Amino acid sequence: MLDSGRVQAPVLGIDLGGTKILAAVVDQEHRVVGRAKNPTPAQEGEQALRAALEATALEAIEAAGLQPGDLLGCGVGSPGPLDLERGIILRSPNLNVKDFPLGPGLSERLGVPVRVWNDVRVGGYGEFRLGAGRGFEDLLVAFIGTGIGGCVIVAGRMVLGMTGNAGEIGHVVVKAAGPRCGCGQRGCLEAVASRTAMVKRIAKAAGRGEPTVLGDHFEGRTQRRVKSKELAAAYFDRDPVVVREVDRAARFLGLGLASLINVLDPQRVIVGGGVVEALGESYLAIVRDAARPHILADSDTVSRIVPSGLGDDAGVLGAALLARETFAPATVRDAAGVSTE
Repeated sequence: MLDSGRVQAPVLGIDLGGTKILAAVVDQEHRVVGRAKNPTPAQEGEQALRAALEATALEAIEAAGLQPGDLLGCGVGSPGPLDLERGIILRSPNLNVKDFPLGPGLSERLGVPVRVWNDVRVGGYGEFRLGAGRGFEDLLVAFIGTGIGGCVIVAGRMVLGMTGNAGEIGHVVVKAAGPRCGCGQRGCLEAVASRTAMVKRIAKAAGRGEPTVLGDHFEGRTQRRVKSKELAAAYFDRDPVVVREVDRAARFLGLGLASLINVLDPQRVIVGGGVVEALGESYLAIVRDAARPHILADSDTVSRIVPSGLGDDAGVLGAALLARETFAPATVRDAAGVSTE
């Protein structure tokens, strides 16, 4: 059994996204003491993804002035669906992998226990415990980036469902027979409101000859990825194509959130991710306006649609917190004063 000194050791949190990998070493007070960030080699296959994960983890550990063996453990938030028990990504359209042994491979490389959870559940847990959800017990959390994911917290507990993959709000259908989603279905919220969806429509407009400052991203055989910051810069410069497509996506998100609010009646809806971080209140105002007419019980609920309190750190802080709660035995956690709520 670990002693109380060991349970206070730092933990590593990793947020594996479709465009970037974030890693942070976090101390017992939930402070980041070392971090690293690298692009995700999303289309380069399993070997490249494994190398990028390991390199990012080691960079963060080095930045903290530590060795892997100094850690209590590691938590990873990953796109799903996942086999939570084995730490395996069953499949992921945004990462181009199938049956990828994320947890076992990283544990072997670092020499510490690794636990894998869904990336958005991890970010949502971080917001619940440390961010915009503190003090609330019933939450809906949505993250908007390369894709769209979410989690639901009811009575202070995360809803996992039978397979542990509950909360896939990005695959709620909001446009019948709409554009095809990465999951293979049509009309999902992710297919009309994610950054990927916005960029696809901007690219089509540019292909039709509509002028846009982002047009050079889509020229030639090698197309450049549009980052959230670039999208936001074009939006605030009032590029007509970008404004149209961002506003359209925000309205679809509002529609989807309104339906979920009617089902769940949460105390607070937290919206985060790269798109929200970049576009800010201008974007959220459109989301709220789109949601308002569709909320049955109390249209003022839209005032409770709020931005993430942790920003980009929601995923790494949530992963680190879950790792600490997983790898510290209950008796030692209690003795050391580590929260077990």
